Amino acid sequence: MPETVNSSGDQPDPSLHGKIQAVIEELESVLAYREEHGTKSQCAQAIAEIESAIATLNYHQAALSNQLEIDVVQSNSEKNPGSKAQDQLNRGAASAVALARRSDPHGFQTYLENCRILFQSTPHLAAAFSRGEFTEAQIRAILTPLHSVKEERRTEFDDFFAKNPKMFENLGNRKISDAVYDFTLTYASDQQCKEQKSAEEKRFVKFTPSSRTGMMRVNGSIPISAGMAMKNDMKATARSIKAKGDSRTRAQIEADYFSSFCTNSEAKIPLTLTLGLVMTDKTLFLGDRNPAHLEGYGVIAPQYARELVAGQEIMNNMTLADMAATRSPAFVETLEATVELIRLYTAPGDKELIAMDSKARIFPEKMKKFVKIRDRHCRTPFCDGTIEEIDHVTQAYLGGHTCVINSDGRCKLCNQAKETPGWQEFVLKSGPHSMLINTGMGIKYRSTAPPATGFAHKPYPQHMSEADWVSTFEEWLNRPPDTGSSPPGIEDIPA
Repeated sequence: MPETVNSSGDQPDPSLHGKIQAVIEELESVLAYREEHGTKSQCAQAIAEIESAIATLNYHQAALSNQLEIDVVQSNSEKNPGSKAQDQLNRGAASAVALARRSDPHGFQTYLENCRILFQSTPHLAAAFSRGEFTEAQIRAILTPLHSVKEERRTEFDDFFAKNPKMFENLGNRKISDAVYDFTLTYASDQQCKEQKSAEEKRFVKFTPSSRTGMMRVNGSIPISAGMAMKNDMKATARSIKAKGDSRTRAQIEADYFSSFCTNSEAKIPLTLTLGLVMTDKTLFLGDRNPAHLEGYGVIAPQYARELVAGQEIMNNMTLADMAATRSPAFVETLEATVELIRLYTAPGDKELIAMDSKARIFPEKMKKFVKIRDRHCRTPFCDGTIEEIDHVTQAYLGGHTCVINSDGRCKLCNQAKETPGWQEFVLKSGPHSMLINTGMGIKYRSTAPPATGFAHKPYPQHMSEADWVSTFEEWLNRPPDTGSSPPGIEDIPA
């Protein structure tokens, strides 16, 4: 059994150990009474407070880890100059931190890089972490995507956070990571798109038999568009077959459906598959650098999104003016359809999806699709689960209407949890869609749908005037190619 042995010259600080032990003992005496006699409200509150205290301690671990790395590098840099020696020192510091935390050292170099970003580039995030506002997992979800941008961009993001301190309120780790990744794509989309195309060249499928289980493991890598289309079709087919009373689980149906493409000579892979893609009008038509969102996947680079729509390769920042001389009838039809989608789903120039309504108690399929695109993940705070059910925020039997305002997407587990006695949910506002969740146990939570585009909700007072630009563009689109006119640009949009 491994033992922790301290060198004689570096003994633990007895004063620090004693102070920590005294705090723990005092806390245990308070918690002991709560654990035996606390009400549900007191227990829930204590759990939340302990989580904040753990986060604050994790902040101090990060600060100490950063100082440890600085000390290791500074004390050895003169003896071991050069980049290779520097990398070795960083690896040594990472391993030392991992051992001190009684953890596997794999991944701790990334942890130390996050610590450097936290204390050198993002002071506002560091302050929030020190107050226990973020868990260690949440701060990791924020900092890791920032590796791909320069220090000035990290500081820019930190300043934005300082002005919008609730931008991550009640979000799960994946939602947090997606929001930050969306920000980084604005500056690193060129490289991300190159990496995406390079990865597509390495697509493969691998079959690995298992003699122990008698099963075959299928592993592979295919382009996003094909992969998401296959996933959506398989899940839709599984839901349909399950609804007819099939005894198999949905996972089993999906596996059988997947294998039938090769084993059943009559099976055919669908040729027409639907993808939900949300992007701004400027990103699609003017070569803007705001990333798009692919339903079921997440944010993607703007030029890659334009290529999905166009069905052909488009260079970054390439506008329709650059393609006017060679635009094909099929491409024009695609863009005309896209203009109609803009009218249906978004307020051009804004970042919110607009509403739909229904008088039926059961949600129509198109409305379910709309809510899935709007909510992206389960709307329960901190849950990153896949949306499995579309339901009323305020239940229908309590007078809740069937409309997108009174709807939310939930995973199955969270949708069942809301039926707990005393649990209540209410819609606070429609844009951005926000709702209040009262668990009936003393704590209330707010859940806000993510912005349709962009990484944070922003007011756009001019969005109604910008809506006129879509009509202007449609008029240009329907003109003959030889008129010599150019599509409306940024300068044509009212201030």
